[in-house]
Amino acid sequence: MHTKTCASAVKIYLFFLFISLFAVSGCGLDVDFGGNDGGDGNSGVASEETIEGTIEDVPSEYEGKSFVVKACVVKGGTIEEVCRATEEDVSEDEEFSLKGNLDPEVELQIFESENEDSPIGSRRIEVFPGAMIVIEDITIEADGRVVYDPEEANITFRGEVSDRNHNCTEGGGNLDGRIDVTISSEGSETVTVTVRLDDTEIFREDDPMCEQIASGRNIEVDGKLTNESKTVEADLIEIL
Repeated sequence: MHTKTCASAVKIYLFFLFISLFAVSGCGLDVDFGGNDGGDGNSGVASEETIEGTIEDVPSEYEGKSFVVKACVVKGGTIEEVCRATEEDVSEDEEFSLKGNLDPEVELQIFESENEDSPIGSRRIEVFPGAMIVIEDITIEADGRVVYDPEEANITFRGEVSDRNHNCTEGGGNLDGRIDVTISSEGSETVTVTVRLDDTEIFREDDPMCEQIASGRNIEVDGKLTNESKTVEADLIEIL
C-alpha cells in the first residue's frame, strides 16, 4: 500500500512539473538545460578591441605639446564616422589606450590638443576581432606619417585552429611551422589569420606537442604583427 502511494505521488509530481514547463515555454521563455554557453563565435573572443600605444618621437614644433589620439573605423576602404578618442590628452612617452568596436581596420589619427581640425599624423592599422594591440614606439614624421616597426608591435587574440594549412613540427621545447586560426565573433566578419610558429612556446608546457594545437582547438595567441596582412608571428600559445 505504501509503495502504491509513493508511486502515485511521483506521477502527480511529474504531471505538474510537465505542466509548469509547458506554461513557461508558452510564455516565450527559454528553458536551458545546460550544454550550451549561449554565445556566438569562438570561445572567449572579446566583444571589443583595444589599441594601446606610446608616442616616442614628434616633429620639433610639437615637442612639449600634448595630443589627442583617435581610432576611426575603416570599412571597405572608407573611413566611417565611428571614432574612439583618448579621454585625456597624452604627451610624448605617455601611454594611450583606445577601446571599442574597432575591427576590421582603423585609421589612427593624432591631433595636437585643442586643434582637432586636421591630424598631425595618421596611419591605418589592421585589427582582428577581440584583439589587443600594443605599439610602443610610435614616431610622427614631419610629413604626417605615423611610423613604427610592426614586428615590434604586440598582439593578443583568441580563435579556433583551422584544418587548413596546418604545418607544425615539434622539438627542443618549441613549435615551428604555421597554422591558420579562425576568429569568429558576433557582429564581426569571420577572419582567418596565418600564425607563424618560430620557436613558439605553449603556456605552462615544458615539452609542447603539435597535437595540442590540432584542428578545432580554441587557443589564445600572443605574438607580434608582421608586414603581411592577416599574418602574426606567435611567441606564446595558450590552450583554452
